[in-house]
Amino acid sequence: MEDNLKKGTTTVVVVYDKGVVLATDKRASTGYLIAHKNAQKLFKITDTIGATCAGVVGDIQSLIGLLEAEANLYEMKNGKKISTKALARLTSNILQGQRYYPLIAWLILGGYDSSGAEAYSIDPIGGVNKDTMISTGSGSTMAYGVLEDRFRENMTLEEGIELSIRAINAAIQRDLATGDGIAVAVVDSSGYRELSKEEIETIAVKVKNK
Repeated sequence: MEDNLKKGTTTVVVVYDKGVVLATDKRASTGYLIAHKNAQKLFKITDTIGATCAGVVGDIQSLIGLLEAEANLYEMKNGKKISTKALARLTSNILQGQRYYPLIAWLILGGYDSSGAEAYSIDPIGGVNKDTMISTGSGSTMAYGVLEDRFRENMTLEEGIELSIRAINAAIQRDLATGDGIAVAVVDSSGYRELSKEEIETIAVKVKNK
């Protein structure tokens, strides 16, 4: 059944002045059924790159596993970590190679390397777009409404987290397939880390009261 779970989610990635914030909801649905209330949609690919995913669970798990393996192989062969841009291109090539039997997975890669903080949206047939704010999934329309209104260049970490949570919350309020909590991760010069449930809840209350 898990392999047949359909797209119904909201993911957001925001580039701030010194890194990238990645955020997702936790609901997995199939049709009108809420199949899981703690679905993983936030992934650590390397110590410097994270990803959010919307799509079919089985396809997402397969693609993420492949990207983790390829990133490890790259580091072993070259003695350095793969860049965000290079991993985005690799992901694009993998998805383009599946055009006749496409993987239903829409990824956002966010990372920090020698080029600074970067985020790339990669659609299921390999199209790549670099941007400073990106949303995918069934609730992305609502999320983009918040992002377009409140995003600005060179936001602080706190502002980036608050904006990401606000955007996901907007989708939770209006999209049936989005809900059951929020997951947030940050990638900066110190690497990848996920915020605790308590940290997210504290910030969510602060955002609600603003």
